[in-house]
Amino acid sequence: MITLDNLLFLILVAIFFNTIINLKKMAPEEEANWPQKWPFVSVLVPVRNEERNLEALLDSLLKQDYPDYEILVMDDGSTDRSWSILEKWASRDARLRIFQSQELPLGWTGKNWACHQLSQLARGDYLLFTDADTVHHPLALKKAVASACQKSSDLLSVLPELEARTWSEKLFMPLIPLALVSLIPFFKLNRRRGRSFPVVLGPFLLFERQAYQACGGHEANKSNLVDDIALARRASECGQKITWIDGSRFLRIRFYTCFHELWTGFSKNSYEAIKGTPLKVLLAAIACYFLFLRPYLALLNGLSQAELAFLPLLEVAIISLTRFILAERFGTSFAWILLHPISVIFALLILINSCRLTILGKKIAWKERWYPLP
Repeated sequence: MITLDNLLFLILVAIFFNTIINLKKMAPEEEANWPQKWPFVSVLVPVRNEERNLEALLDSLLKQDYPDYEILVMDDGSTDRSWSILEKWASRDARLRIFQSQELPLGWTGKNWACHQLSQLARGDYLLFTDADTVHHPLALKKAVASACQKSSDLLSVLPELEARTWSEKLFMPLIPLALVSLIPFFKLNRRRGRSFPVVLGPFLLFERQAYQACGGHEANKSNLVDDIALARRASECGQKITWIDGSRFLRIRFYTCFHELWTGFSKNSYEAIKGTPLKVLLAAIACYFLFLRPYLALLNGLSQAELAFLPLLEVAIISLTRFILAERFGTSFAWILLHPISVIFALLILINSCRLTILGKKIAWKERWYPLP
């Protein structure tokens, strides 16, 4: 008879092997499979108060080793030095075109409105929506476009290298690849029947132009704060193929720079990202307790009684090995693996707060604007 402890151990083993299999599936296309003729790509960047990030972003985009592309940047009413920085860089290179956003219409979020305007101005066969806090390796466009062409993708997204400097970033960021690589069965990403898991990250969304238009683009989800997940769900509902690849070798991002930004940012995203209900939050908390907290508690209990808790030790080892592999791949800190239970508790608190804000109908401040949560 299988006990609860044995069942949990088997699930953790399955999560470990799912991680290994998914990482292999996520590999971008090798140079031997790159297309002979490259499609024209429009790189589209919405910007609002990004003076600290723009120099590194624009430098990386203008250094792309790609034969045929343009860069369009939409300034969404910045109150810092963003526009003057854009003007300086645009004067240096004709591939960079800059625009100031029209007045935000009722019912739109700022980013969705900026992206929609950019899509109307773009000329590319492919549209790459990317964020101002990203830095792109010179081969980023080639690797992404080659993968999209080879896999006949309508929408391609990547999991980048995750830069983390403060304690809150180092606690939370490693859980992103754990959730998106280890816990999702990739064979369900593009299912035509049954439940599909559209996995994307907003900092890098590469759309085939006709696919973007067919699913309604940003206009179809104009009021949704979690624009990337909303777009992916819309694309999935339209029967489009979504591809998820490892971008850790060609894209780097630092999502947030302090505890307040991280807490606010993921509080606006988390509940909607899991298509949340209070029941889902409760089930997530229960699953996290049994899979990622209970083994540590059992191990500590055994050590306190001077007993060898072999199975909990093995479970903790599997969790740590999974975290180690992901940390090595996506650039997160190895030392903070030891604080895995605290990371999980931190993530659950963010999810619960996101649930609370949504249920109570609270508004959240984002980029100096107030929005109701979905």
